[in-house]
Amino acid sequence: MSKFSDFAHLGTTTHETVAETTAPPVAPPVAPTPPEPVVSTEAPPTTPPGYENPLDEMPVAVAPSAEAEAFSLDDLQWMSKIRLEEIGRSLGVELDRRLSQPKLVRQLKEVIEQQQD
Repeated sequence: MSKFSDFAHLGTTTHETVAETTAPPVAPPVAPTPPEPVVSTEAPPTTPPGYENPLDEMPVAVAPSAEAEAFSLDDLQWMSKIRLEEIGRSLGVELDRRLSQPKLVRQLKEVIEQQQD
């Protein structure tokens, strides 16, 4: 019985009397059974499948040699640092690409002029 019904001098309500008299017994929760493990009937492969690298069949980019391509000393100032380094290597000089492009051009021009003398 609720406190309001006691205060109002009311009798018990139907839901209060049913709940007090007919409470069903509480059963313990039942855990579900786990599924059966899946067993494979196939034998595992003895060797891993072959792997083919698609890069093995690709052509390799080869830079043209600096000696085969004619260039003038004025063209050097328009070349990239990488191209200048390739030309320097073909002439037997290792240029440092950390330097600026104008400095690399200056060094390369000096080497070319020394070799021409």
